[in-house]
Amino acid sequence: MKNKIFTFYLELPGEKLPCQIRYSDRASVMRLRILPDRNLEIVAPYGVGFDEMRDFAFRNQSWILRTMSKIRTQQKQENRTRLFPESLALDYLGGDFPVRYEWKDVPWIAARCEVDEKIIFVTGACLTPEAVYRAIGEMLKRLAAEFIFPNLQRLARDFDFQPGKLSIRLQKGRWGSCSSRGGAISLNAFLMMMPEDIVEYILIHELCHLKEMNHSPAFWKQVSEYCPDWKKRRGKLRKLEKERHFVFEQIHQNQ
Repeated sequence: MKNKIFTFYLELPGEKLPCQIRYSDRASVMRLRILPDRNLEIVAPYGVGFDEMRDFAFRNQSWILRTMSKIRTQQKQENRTRLFPESLALDYLGGDFPVRYEWKDVPWIAARCEVDEKIIFVTGACLTPEAVYRAIGEMLKRLAAEFIFPNLQRLARDFDFQPGKLSIRLQKGRWGSCSSRGGAISLNAFLMMMPEDIVEYILIHELCHLKEMNHSPAFWKQVSEYCPDWKKRRGKLRKLEKERHFVFEQIHQNQ
């Protein structure tokens, strides 16, 4: 039997949302989701009446309104960031830093962070988003070397690790790496956009690889010794990765 699709408008407090009803012979219970175009969809088994589906939507109106609000907020942030970022979340330095632009008729562009004033200046030929994100990426690498390297070295002293050469990169898929040759450690400059507790977990993670070059039970036992709540911190990291994926992507692809 082919799926059948109907549409009606769902009246909610302050909202009138198109809601698509899709009957499916594969459905055993009703399901509610928000489509990419921000319309609602109810997938229902054949035999479920319209009134029952409408009541189902009303029972879930708190979830609908809450989720729609999150989607709109995220889209507004992405739209603002898509061209020229108004602010940058430098959580390692204390939160959002507004971005100020100083156009100059020169062949270069540079970004600098005034840490005490909590502000970022982008100066020079700042006429294209690509150039702006490229300058911000270079700034993040400088900041990571200035602020994160000393903490890595402090942790190494405290826990008796001996890392080799340290380097900073802008990486899309990993937060750090440790080489079996000489104990070289590479860190992701995007760590500047993470809170201090998450960065500390990443640093401990990479230092532990100096003794265990794998993710064996022995490795995680060692991580737990130096960072007992590492699972909580990793969960927080995964959440922030999703929230800031768009900014990471824009900076990374313009390097």
